[in-house]
Amino acid sequence: MNLTRCAAAETTLTRRQVLACVLAAPLLATTFGTYAATPGSFQGSVTAEWLNDGRRMRLTKPFGYIGPDGRNWPVPAGTVVDGASIPSSLWSVIGGPFEGLYRDPSVIHDYYCDTRTRKYEDVHQVFYDAMLTAGVGHSKAWLMYEGVSRFGPRWPDPKIDKRCEAVDENYDFEKCARNAVKPELEMPKVDRDDFQKFINDVEGQADPADVAKLKQSLQLIP
Repeated sequence: MNLTRCAAAETTLTRRQVLACVLAAPLLATTFGTYAATPGSFQGSVTAEWLNDGRRMRLTKPFGYIGPDGRNWPVPAGTVVDGASIPSSLWSVIGGPFEGLYRDPSVIHDYYCDTRTRKYEDVHQVFYDAMLTAGVGHSKAWLMYEGVSRFGPRWPDPKIDKRCEAVDENYDFEKCARNAVKPELEMPKVDRDDFQKFINDVEGQADPADVAKLKQSLQLIP
């Protein structure tokens, strides 16, 4: 049942309709990443050194994120990231994966796209959650989430022990050192038709200035 209708109907609702309204509210909150009661939090700050290629950086201290659902996303020191988990066609919107408010979320996203120890849907979702935590506006965070969901990395569901999902104090090196080979990575091809459809789908919902930047990026796709 539509929530607007719920609010307008007030006392005329049947008990069944009231229940539908109650059930719809948390679904709406989850869809748009509204976790006011339990916001996510970063653990530490990104401390890194740029490598000689000027493109990648290596973390010199552990970093991490705890999502709104309480799930931990640790990233160990020594991790090398390059922002490649965010399709370059979306960089026009953010300026670059390591610029401004996007740096911390992109480190989390990069690391778990590389290790592939968790479902890709969860990894893209935590990117969205982390963007909101970092202070990215809802509209832009939603646009970036839609972009990585369509054009970002994906892989078959990993089949490993949950204790091997992340390198933290609970990591069993003896057991996890013999993990199965990482699921094969797939990077969806971004062609003009698909990107144009993406722009059509988000236009009217995203910030017009961001849509204009996406249209400029479209001209660079062969």
